[in-house]
Amino acid sequence: MPRMLADLGNSRLKWSRVDGGVLDEVVALSLTDEREWDSAWHAEMDGLPWSVASVNPPLAEHLANFLARRGVSSVDWYRSAADVDVPHHLEYPDRTGVDRALAVRRAIELNPGKPGIVVSCGTAITVERIDTNSIWDGGAIAVGLGLAARALHLQTAQLPLVLPRDVPRAWGHSTEPAIAAGLFWGVVGAINELIRRQAEGLGLEPWLVLTGGDAGLIMPWIRWPSEFSRVDHLVLYGLLGATSGGTSAR
Repeated sequence: MPRMLADLGNSRLKWSRVDGGVLDEVVALSLTDEREWDSAWHAEMDGLPWSVASVNPPLAEHLANFLARRGVSSVDWYRSAADVDVPHHLEYPDRTGVDRALAVRRAIELNPGKPGIVVSCGTAITVERIDTNSIWDGGAIAVGLGLAARALHLQTAQLPLVLPRDVPRAWGHSTEPAIAAGLFWGVVGAINELIRRQAEGLGLEPWLVLTGGDAGLIMPWIRWPSEFSRVDHLVLYGLLGATSGGTSAR
């Protein structure tokens, strides 16, 4: 049966209609502009049930009210890793991001029975370790490119907002290229160090999957001993396969 899947993150709302296990076009929207949401709505979405993964509780109510006004009567909410049927060693799954859990879930589906690492390059950089028994062993959370850029700008008196969109060299002759160098190569260095350390004990050829909005920019600079892949919309595909049913509350 067709349904709608939505990923309510910290920077964007993404949704897609799914039928027969295949995502239609994934639409990326602002977090709060209902006029933009209305413009993206189309007739094939009318009356469909929704599954929503949310790491943004303050805006979940806003989205729920919008869907109610659109006549949506069935919404399953996934709010933490505790709502996702993925094997793990987490200490507090109810306090762990559902986006991390769904990305891990899908990556394990793509690489059954093997250990590996999932890197999500979004508002935050997350690096997740899957052990030799295909169990999520936890991970690391670091600052993503955009968030680091905004922090430098907002928490200093004179540094401008610089959002790297191309690969900079590792030094600059003025402030803006120096910021771009520090941001980009700092993130690349952090990822490379984390995946190297997380790979310890995983055998000779653990798999590596990258996803997220900045994955395409970062991927060519990842150092990994074997072939690895980029998978777009890993969270939405994880949501598609989730079987725990979520919860009705927001």
